[in-house]
Amino acid sequence: MAQGLKVKNLRVYSDSLLVVIHVNNEYVARDSKMIAYLKVATEQKLKFRSFKITQVPRNQNVEADALAMLGATFQPTELSNIPITHVLTPAIQKELEQNHPGVAAHVQHVNRAGVLVSDGNQQGIADWRTPYVEWLRDGKLPEDKKGSQSFRMRASIFVLINNVLFRRSLAEPYLRCLNKKEADTVLQDVHSGECGNHAGGRSLSNKILRQGYFWPTMRADAVNHAKRCDSCQKAAPAIHQPADAMHPIISP
Repeated sequence: MAQGLKVKNLRVYSDSLLVVIHVNNEYVARDSKMIAYLKVATEQKLKFRSFKITQVPRNQNVEADALAMLGATFQPTELSNIPITHVLTPAIQKELEQNHPGVAAHVQHVNRAGVLVSDGNQQGIADWRTPYVEWLRDGKLPEDKKGSQSFRMRASIFVLINNVLFRRSLAEPYLRCLNKKEADTVLQDVHSGECGNHAGGRSLSNKILRQGYFWPTMRADAVNHAKRCDSCQKAAPAIHQPADAMHPIISP
């Protein structure tokens, strides 16, 4: 990914002390797999003008480690489809536009083309976020004059960042507001994806909130999604209690 962005000077932070000392040639790799990885890393670092790798504690490297996993999984031609959340305009955007217009265009494409990075209204399709976006961006109120005051109060908990709507949260970071299609994708991934645990509706909606997403019907959609899950129905505990109370009868 760094090579695709034409990076010349690269500084890497890794939470693996073993990897750092191997790349820095402080220890000799013994394992066959580690030797193969080290060979590739050595070849890649020679493509940069300067390269430095430093070890950091694991709790300070969570987000960077997730991005590194994405970089190892996707090919450069697939960068436009990486579903990275909460990605804003890069701090180097202005400098890139002045010195490297082609690279700047590529960075913008990566930021705006992802499933959960895009504005969501690029197709001109209105959803529940549209009134809030129009109010925060253009100061446009809904046509219903009677509900203008209540709408302003509801809109006060939302914020628009780079044309992307977020909802303020008391204890968590801003919650990314999703449309119907994005919400269905998140429900499917969190409920039965690679890290899904087929949680019930209430637990599923709370888990999505902790992941940083929001839409108004989240709780009801999570309950309905859990009820429609075929695996959950098959693995649910069987209820042997009769539907009605049983009453003794006299034998004829």
